[in-house]
Amino acid sequence: MAIFEEHPKQNAPWCEWQDAFGGWDSFTGFERKFLQLTSQRASAVNCRTDCGLGCPRKVVEHAADDIVAVCPKQEEKPYSLNKRDVLVYTLNRSAFHKSICSGLGITLNENTLDGIPGVCRVGDFIPTAGYSFPVYLTFKDNPEELLESVGKITLLEQGPFVLFIPTRSQLNPRIEEQLQRSGSISLVLSEEFSIKNNGSLKAVRSVTDVFAAFQAEVPEQDSGGMVHFDTPAGISWSGISIKFIDGHTVSIRTTKSHGQYNYTQMGMANTRNGNPTIPWELLRAFAESRGQIDWQSQHASFKVKDQKPRLSKKLREFFRLTDDPIEYLKEEGCYRCLFTIKPEGDDEYA
Repeated sequence: MAIFEEHPKQNAPWCEWQDAFGGWDSFTGFERKFLQLTSQRASAVNCRTDCGLGCPRKVVEHAADDIVAVCPKQEEKPYSLNKRDVLVYTLNRSAFHKSICSGLGITLNENTLDGIPGVCRVGDFIPTAGYSFPVYLTFKDNPEELLESVGKITLLEQGPFVLFIPTRSQLNPRIEEQLQRSGSISLVLSEEFSIKNNGSLKAVRSVTDVFAAFQAEVPEQDSGGMVHFDTPAGISWSGISIKFIDGHTVSIRTTKSHGQYNYTQMGMANTRNGNPTIPWELLRAFAESRGQIDWQSQHASFKVKDQKPRLSKKLREFFRLTDDPIEYLKEEGCYRCLFTIKPEGDDEYA
């Protein structure tokens, strides 16, 4: 799969496709399924001579049956190429995307991205109804460009996603950390797929193993839609920050994890009509009051006393923490969240 990084547009002369895949018995099938002949002819090809310089060879066509690859440094003798060697073939992206999706149970949904060149959306991983994780593919050959693309996708999605890359060579700790912060994963094509005899891609691991990181996002049976936040060991309520993105969704951060959840995933949806429950509305009220409701707050009400235990219970279940997340300060006559909470539109994220 390294040839995809060497040629970011996935266009290469036939001789280079052969050098990359020709040793495989399945290459003939791969060619039929995934390669398309273009109208281009190569003006240069990778040098096959082991001289250590690594420079491409210039293609010189003396006649239709007299084509040679010339060393630009004149360090080595020219060697012959045949007619097909210099024809440029391109990857049939749609067929390639379809094979990836078929192999890992991904719903095909191809789309290019404005403002993120070299990255395309191939589909969505949908483990169950109502839960979807977008799947992207890039052939970036530069770690800095890959890091920039990951950042842009993160801003676009504001939630977990999958990013396929050809090989592991472009990954670095900064990219992996960026993916981890959003709960996203990278998958390496050369590690996740083998090529079958007919040329199609075959997944090496099961869908469950590949997407294990997303299982926590999927509601457990009879949970009413609630999932569980992956609260890191040692994190208490004071280490949790919640910020409303809109009326139905929050972004949650700790020092080691990050995620985006809606009220259903947090167990605060009415099972009869799917609308937000009173605990969710109280959570929004705490956000608008910056985590504290007293008698000066616009949300002050005698009802808070009865509503607060229900909200606390849902938060304990969602974060899997045992302590009460909301304290009552009797002398001050107020309820105060032990976690940080911000309303929609607050640019500052504690």
